[in-house]
Amino acid sequence: MAKSWSIRNLYFYLVCLVTLFLFVGGAISAINSAVQLAVVDEPNVPLIHVYYPEYREGENKPVFDPPPLEELEKRRADQEMMYESYHSWTWRSLLNSIALMIIALPFYLYHWKQVKPVGRKRGEENAN
Repeated sequence: MAKSWSIRNLYFYLVCLVTLFLFVGGAISAINSAVQLAVVDEPNVPLIHVYYPEYREGENKPVFDPPPLEELEKRRADQEMMYESYHSWTWRSLLNSIALMIIALPFYLYHWKQVKPVGRKRGEENAN
């Protein structure tokens, strides 16, 4: 059995192993990204809960004042911009995963077709 391993076949098996790992990793990442796009993590919080009350001391006891409306709107806009950025990052991650799978699959298929057991080749030559 040790004689059936050639350097050529070892190379093809290693390339198949690596490309198979790449394909499986791309598939796992694509599924994860698709789930993140399907199940949105955006909190459904009204504007009044977007801020933390500002703390200040007054007359021997703490007083919590809400920030001005402009500050609340700015915080909400920042939150929406961060959500949009996360959403676009998830789409890019999904497309990168699909591209990895598309690139790895032909390499795997080509190298797997090139693997020829040495014992089978010798048997075919003896039969002829």
